[in-house]
Amino acid sequence: MGTQDQALAGGDGASASRGLLYLALAAALVPFAYLVHRFDFLCDDAFITFRYSRNLAEGLGLVYNPPQLEAPVEGYSEFLWAGLMALGMKVGASPEVASRSLSVLAGAFMVAGLVRAMVRRYPDAPAAVLTSSLLLGSAPPLAVWSTGGMATMPTAALAVALFLVANGAPPESWRRRALLLGLISAGLTLMRADAALLVALILSPPILVGLARRDEGLWRPALAAAATGALVFFGHMAWRFSVYGDWVPNTARVKLGFSSAAAGRGLDYVVSAWLSMPGIALITLGALVGAWCSRRRVGTAEASGLVALVLGGTAYAISSGGDFMCFARFLVPVIPFAVLGAAGALASLEERTRAGAALAGVAAASLSALAAFDLHVVPESARLAFHFRHNQTLMGVRPSASELEQWRNMSDRAGYWAEVGRALAQHAPPNASLVYGAVGAIGYHSNLFIHDRNGLVTREVAMRPPHEELRSPGHDKVVPPEFFLRYEPTFLDAGLCAASAFPPRQKAGTRVEILGPGERPGSVLWVQRP
Repeated sequence: MGTQDQALAGGDGASASRGLLYLALAAALVPFAYLVHRFDFLCDDAFITFRYSRNLAEGLGLVYNPPQLEAPVEGYSEFLWAGLMALGMKVGASPEVASRSLSVLAGAFMVAGLVRAMVRRYPDAPAAVLTSSLLLGSAPPLAVWSTGGMATMPTAALAVALFLVANGAPPESWRRRALLLGLISAGLTLMRADAALLVALILSPPILVGLARRDEGLWRPALAAAATGALVFFGHMAWRFSVYGDWVPNTARVKLGFSSAAAGRGLDYVVSAWLSMPGIALITLGALVGAWCSRRRVGTAEASGLVALVLGGTAYAISSGGDFMCFARFLVPVIPFAVLGAAGALASLEERTRAGAALAGVAAASLSALAAFDLHVVPESARLAFHFRHNQTLMGVRPSASELEQWRNMSDRAGYWAEVGRALAQHAPPNASLVYGAVGAIGYHSNLFIHDRNGLVTREVAMRPPHEELRSPGHDKVVPPEFFLRYEPTFLDAGLCAASAFPPRQKAGTRVEILGPGERPGSVLWVQRP
């Protein structure tokens, strides 16, 4: 058969111990559930999508600002996710709750599916299976981005589902597999603007290997699914142009693009993640070794796919310039495949020494999980040598010393901006407009017309050339508030402070005034007038 199918011909009951499956599920899902609970949060960017979703649910379309006041701009990257949130709002579901609930479910199903796949592939290597399951469940990026409000985990879960189906035992008819693969590839393509790359990386190996071996059961369903994904991708692109007047999302326009500067910052991003969580670096290398060691057991197509996904996903994170958010969000789609590949390396090691395989797996899991508790084996000075969040240094503040600190910053700031947004909704005059940089929670809760300094939802900014000096990823084209004066905005800035601390020191010499009380006793909402 040429894949792992020969080893799986007898099904679960004949190929793997049910007890091993249960133990492996516990080893993965218990730490995963704990870390998800520990890191439960909403990031500010999620509220950008929520605002698009609310406008869609209210009949305005997928727009951020009212379409009668501004031409539509695609300031979101998660089309299907925005649609799902809009559907939830139509039936009364809060996007803050719905997004996290769906994302946690996607993460749990992905973890369970991968554990089952490892048990089926390596039933004779219990140490490899158990420690790989532990590694999967204790990887901080997977738990962190199982909440956050974005489609990061659903994207990764769909990618894993597509991979496992494409490389699974063939059904009675290749058409049945083609239909399932087509549905998954369509959903994955629409979930994120860049997810078509994952579809290509997953489906190319079974197509090429199947054609080389004249295995129609392998290449035909994969090719049909790839055609479906391509049709959906180009259909969505045509829709995008008809609605937004652009072939690519505005969220791509605000970035550096593929350049040496972006690649340099992206390399810092990946190396910083590896130094913060050395276990991720170890499984990335281990996946390449494991793909080679297990190629006869799992088949050339699957082994090649693992290599393509691990190398291609990491290369994309580098070439795109990285991401300012915490815990290596751009590597989340890579980590599950790295674990699956590393399981092959551990299984190969277990043939020689079970204790050695167990020790190596536990060590890798520990070196990854420590970052969730702000514990590090690599000194802070070495980690900060690859600092990539350049806005922090440009603003004269101390860079985040760890991914946990960056997570706290993101969580706290999203909460603060939500409070400011609710206060603006209560006290700002009708039809007011605001110039701001973080346009998620403030825009969602205030529902004011927003001029976006970073350009995510303002095309005029996104089309500008990037600054010569490197900024944080996603902040490459930021403009000062005065850039928008010709549009006569109501407010150039807004915030909250204690009544006794008004006016804020950073606003000395500007036209600031108190607009009303804040939610917290003794706090006031201040605004800066042009």
